[in-house]
Amino acid sequence: MHTTLNQDFKDANGNVLYSLSTVLNGDGKTPVVQTVGSTAPVGFNDDGSPIMPQVDEEKLLADQQSFMSRAITVQKVLSQSNGIDPSLVNMIGAENDSKNNT
Repeated sequence: MHTTLNQDFKDANGNVLYSLSTVLNGDGKTPVVQTVGSTAPVGFNDDGSPIMPQVDEEKLLADQQSFMSRAITVQKVLSQSNGIDPSLVNMIGAENDSKNNT
């Protein structure tokens, strides 16, 4: 069983700037979060060239950190319910050390 987390982040006009997603399996692994930016223009200039959405890099980093925090919390709960030490989630690759999974 797995859980998928998805979240869209929009500008003031409701245009999706980027989406974050991850799949959590409760297996003690550190979540891998995928960030996908929008490739859809928000308008067009008089010459027909597209106007692409502007992304605030600091806000993007803050949103990624917040999303990762949520993903870690959910992954720990799922891992614990599967009998796996939830502290493994914090360290990349720790789930591969078999002595930690017993």
